[in-house]
Amino acid sequence: MERYEPVLRQWRASLQKHRLDNEKIHQIRDEIIAFRRARREEGWELRLGSLDIQLKGFRSDDAMGLGFRRMILMAGESGAVRYITGSANHIQLSEELRQQIQYSPHAEPMDTHYLWYRRMEGIIELAGADSQSKESHEHLKNYIDRHKSAMVKALYNIS
Repeated sequence: MERYEPVLRQWRASLQKHRLDNEKIHQIRDEIIAFRRARREEGWELRLGSLDIQLKGFRSDDAMGLGFRRMILMAGESGAVRYITGSANHIQLSEELRQQIQYSPHAEPMDTHYLWYRRMEGIIELAGADSQSKESHEHLKNYIDRHKSAMVKALYNIS
């Protein structure tokens, strides 16, 4: 999104400069609306821009002492995300999520990831659990790189 920063700055400056010119303000806002629509068609949800997801290494059960919680996350190549959180161990959470999915299956195969997560100051920090393979962890990293907006949207309300 860095390539759009100059345009956004220009709109902000124009809005401030023409704050008393209702016609000009209306024109700029129409441009902003068109910009947001175009980004949505590309898969971006701009209102979620204040939240980021970071994948940081691996953690063991002592992660709870640092504010992390357990999560099982399932991700499909189209950007679909399903997850469950809780205090049960990762295997129990995985079984619970699989049972939920039986009643509302997804059309595509989904990879399962055993994670620790915490949310702080606009960031959802994810870390692989001991039961997460390095290969699976690398796959999740690549997935987040390709589908970050979808991931942020899916995890937006996680606490």
